[in-house]
Amino acid sequence: MKPRLCAIIDDREPLPTELQRLIGDIHFGDLLRRRRRYLDELAAACAGADDVIVIRTAEEEEQLQRRIEGARGDGLWLRLPTVIGQFDLERVDFVIRKMRFALGTMLLSPVMEDDAPMVLTGPSALTLLSASAGRERRSIVLQLEAEAEMLADPLPCADLRQPDALRAFLSGATEPRAFNHLAVKEGVFVKSSSDIAKMQAEHGFFELAPPEMKRFLLPTFGYSEDRGRASYKMEHLRVPDAALQFVLGSFSEPQFEQLLDHFFAFLNARAREARGRARVRAVGQDQIVGKMHTRLEAFRASAAGARVDAFLEAASISGGLSGLQARAASLVEAALDANGATYLAFSHGDPCLSNVLFDSRISLFRLIDPRGAVTREDALLHPLYDLAKFSHSICGGYDFVNNGLFSIEVNDALGLALQPHQGGAPDWMQAAFRERVVDEGWDVAQMRAVEASLFLSMLPLHVDHERKLIAFCLIAAEILTELDGGGND
Repeated sequence: MKPRLCAIIDDREPLPTELQRLIGDIHFGDLLRRRRRYLDELAAACAGADDVIVIRTAEEEEQLQRRIEGARGDGLWLRLPTVIGQFDLERVDFVIRKMRFALGTMLLSPVMEDDAPMVLTGPSALTLLSASAGRERRSIVLQLEAEAEMLADPLPCADLRQPDALRAFLSGATEPRAFNHLAVKEGVFVKSSSDIAKMQAEHGFFELAPPEMKRFLLPTFGYSEDRGRASYKMEHLRVPDAALQFVLGSFSEPQFEQLLDHFFAFLNARAREARGRARVRAVGQDQIVGKMHTRLEAFRASAAGARVDAFLEAASISGGLSGLQARAASLVEAALDANGATYLAFSHGDPCLSNVLFDSRISLFRLIDPRGAVTREDALLHPLYDLAKFSHSICGGYDFVNNGLFSIEVNDALGLALQPHQGGAPDWMQAAFRERVVDEGWDVAQMRAVEASLFLSMLPLHVDHERKLIAFCLIAAEILTELDGGGND
């Protein structure tokens, strides 16, 4: 007879106060990823166990303890705490089928603060279940770690009590992007990459920034190069980025108003370089329209581009990629003509919400990961550019797509419809932003035209996630239809 293995999904621990402010008073098991509750995903992954037991209350804990005591040492108990997020649920299923043959306590991943997923004997399960979170549980877990074996190939996990880990988990990520490496040590955040030119530009941007603008930036220091990689350092602020707060729906109207106050103060603090209307118009043409054409021509010639193009045609998006490209170019060129700016702005270049650290309690707003600059000229962009980048988060819903929090559905007309998580940004938020744009002297249509081109320009940067490519095209098409009524349709 096969040894018995029962899976325990331990969902008792409440969210830390900081995360409750972002998400609400829920259990970790209630977190949603791609519109599925984490508790349901984890329970499905445990189907290979003889039984799956979920505990969320003290009463359920007591019932489980009586059951373990009644088993009299028979079988093993696999405890999966929901505070430790499982990035690869298929591996969880595979490991469960093997763990019934474990000879005793075994850790499935390294200990994270005071917890870890592990296979337990009856006595060990009783001891761990009765421990309170924090110091008492950490002491028991570390003792078990010293006595137990570690799974040869540990499960990829993260401590969901940490905002950065939570954001990666909600995005459905399985590993960090290969482009760069991030590390934190003694309060210092170190970013490194094999793209030395990009690291030089990101590090150099702060030194080049005008004094009035530096209060919105996180200072960089400690640039170095070693063995084909470059790195620089920043202070590590334990503040969640605005994108996490945005996609989780945690902004109240006063908090969002505060975010807008900071952002438009940043826009107004940018240094202006007078160049004359004709020159600024030409720079905008090159930076916005020219970039879009260059990237899309290369993308359309690729295998991924051909697949996306065919998909759009089948979904009745007239002209496919080339149609969207032509409409966007026409609208951006009209926007540049109408804008009439006579100056270029010293610009961040990528102030989307994921690059904004924001804490409304202390009114903290810091921009990170700029486009970068080695010379002042490198940072001079058309004044609409930063505004359109911010809009592609607020109005365009970029952060929902980038974090995998969306679905694509077929509508009644057999066309494709993008459905962001929980409906995306609420109407009041988009209305407040649009109203503020007008109050600050900008034109919403001009901003959105540039925004549409940005969604198309980023397609080659996301070829490893083809669902995102379709989503970005659908967003661009929606913006273009808002502005031109559907082009030639």
